[in-house]
Amino acid sequence: MGHLALSNTETLQLVGSLVLLFMVAHLLGWGARRVGQPSVVGYLLAGLVLGPSGLGAAWPQLASFLLPSHGRSNLLGAVIEFSLLMVLITLGAETDVPLVRRLGRRALGVTTSSIVLPLVAGSATAYVLSTSLVIGNRLSGAVLVGGALSVSSLPIIARLVDELGISRRDVGQVALATAAANDVYGLVLLAVVSATASTGGTALVVRAIVGLVALVVLIVVFGQRFVDFFLEKVRHGGPNATGSVAVAFAVAFGAAAAMQAVGVEAALGAYFAGVLLGRSRFQYGDALARLRSFSDAVFAPLYFASAGLLIDLKAISSWHRAAVIMGLFVVAVASKAVGVGVAGRWAKLRRGENRALMILLNGRGALQVIIATAGLRMGLLSEFAYTTVLLVSIASSLLVAPTLRRLAGDWEGSDDEQRRLAHEERIESHLLVREQRLLVPELPGTNPGLAATLFDRAWPDAAELTVLSSTPGRDVDVLPDVARPVRQRAAPSTQPVEAALAEARLGYGVFGIGISPTAHGLPPAVAELLNGSPLPSVVIRPAPEHGERMEVPRRIAVATTGTTAGIAGEELALSLAHRHRARLHIVHVMPDEAVALPQSRVASPAEAPGGVLDKASDRARKAGVRPKIARERAPSVSRGLLEYVHEHGIDLLVVGARLRRVGDAPFLGYTVEELLGSPLPVALVSIVVPDAPQGDLDQPYLEPK
Repeated sequence: MGHLALSNTETLQLVGSLVLLFMVAHLLGWGARRVGQPSVVGYLLAGLVLGPSGLGAAWPQLASFLLPSHGRSNLLGAVIEFSLLMVLITLGAETDVPLVRRLGRRALGVTTSSIVLPLVAGSATAYVLSTSLVIGNRLSGAVLVGGALSVSSLPIIARLVDELGISRRDVGQVALATAAANDVYGLVLLAVVSATASTGGTALVVRAIVGLVALVVLIVVFGQRFVDFFLEKVRHGGPNATGSVAVAFAVAFGAAAAMQAVGVEAALGAYFAGVLLGRSRFQYGDALARLRSFSDAVFAPLYFASAGLLIDLKAISSWHRAAVIMGLFVVAVASKAVGVGVAGRWAKLRRGENRALMILLNGRGALQVIIATAGLRMGLLSEFAYTTVLLVSIASSLLVAPTLRRLAGDWEGSDDEQRRLAHEERIESHLLVREQRLLVPELPGTNPGLAATLFDRAWPDAAELTVLSSTPGRDVDVLPDVARPVRQRAAPSTQPVEAALAEARLGYGVFGIGISPTAHGLPPAVAELLNGSPLPSVVIRPAPEHGERMEVPRRIAVATTGTTAGIAGEELALSLAHRHRARLHIVHVMPDEAVALPQSRVASPAEAPGGVLDKASDRARKAGVRPKIARERAPSVSRGLLEYVHEHGIDLLVVGARLRRVGDAPFLGYTVEELLGSPLPVALVSIVVPDAPQGDLDQPYLEPK
């Protein structure tokens, strides 16, 4: 292994160049943000500063030592290519495939038109001006220049979309989908041009296209199952960030190597791998967050800063060459804007959305480096052509942020989009009812259909529902009241509680348990599950007159306490009320015995109920529900709730309780025990909150310590 070791000089060169790139990129990125530009613009300028026109001119000895040939050494180039793979993994993981699919017509039209018109215009212009740009085959070189200037850059646009805060907007997702398609087209175009310019000719073109199609088919058909298999394996012992990161690297490197093997740039494989990793139901969110942090802090600055290291402004040696650059810049920007605008009109995009896309898709940089560098390597493009392509890319990217703010900054989206964004923001802030994986285990004394029905009626449609059979190899009976798809999994052992707890380690968010309307208290298996569960749990018991089915509730009451568990219970009640137009009662019971507590720990009767209820009422209004507010006083909380339910004909009472473990049994508070001992229909939300205040439903007014 000794021959793989670096010499002292090589180590110093590599570390020194990385430190220099890293520091200057972050410094200029900070400066860009100070003047209202995204940090990626500063990263791009860092390469220009450190290239032959900056550091190379001011201190040529240092530049030639740290950045050999005023560009990338083999060692530095390897690190830069690795950085690109890391950037594209995180970008792929953040692509919202279902949303892009819903926006399909718009994305397809914009993609096609944004490619064809700029390619024709750019290639024609480059062909006319080929004397100073092309040193090899005139047609191939012109097409390569036109292709480089016509493609939008996925990494650049993704960074712009993210830093401008529009990643969840329709326009942001259409821009990302279009940029991804642009990258595919650009890489295929590069493969075609490089093949025709080489001795392999048509054979290499066919190999690249057939190989790309075959790999895409394999990824679509088998890729998700492959990724899910390995991510599931590393989560059997619980959340495993290290294992998930290891799988991410292995999948990304494998996909990148496969793409490179068929003649397509490896970067595209890393992007596809990121999409699969982000969509996996077994993905551990913290693993992707770690990758994103490293990408933002280290890999993105290094890669984008490296883009300008080969730009030599001395190549612009005459007014004629300056005019060539300006002409190509105008053609590239105008043809891209016109192409997107025409497609937007055809797709019936709103004016503000269309204008924003015309600006956004002029972001260039990353793929231009790949194409222009390949053109230099193949002997098709001159150094001036390389400089021209990168200067046009940097200049067009510099214009995106200020132009977007000026011409489309007031576009807030359609009414439907604003409602979607408000809903997503509200769901994202929830403790319980959010887009997460839902698990319904079949346990002795339980009815999985009841819990599955409740989940189906209360949780977002994107939340995946899984039912775990208690018998290995047997599916649970069909659930007629559940509209969404149900994933069936058979228990790996004959111990249902043990199997459920093992399954919960694979990335689920909530347990759902249905118990018989005749049950008084929790069945033993349910108590055992709650006692060992790391997840929040929802236990549903319907009204006796409904038998073993859960009818849609029309009058729902929720006991509000202001505690974490109480707020989680409110979320369940609010979601049911909003989705099924049910009447919601928010009830706050003041137990008589509370007056006997030390006054220093009890809020005044006039302030505490109003404070708790006001906040609950505000949460209801934000969820689009107009609740009935009730303040009650009773000998105990349970007595007050029971009386209120019978008096107002409530179909379902929702309560939240903090789970405490007393020996080998779960304890949910005396209030919950009394409610479960009564025959009323109840949905119990159980949350493990280790650091929560000691107050729960039995002590609703205790101030946090």
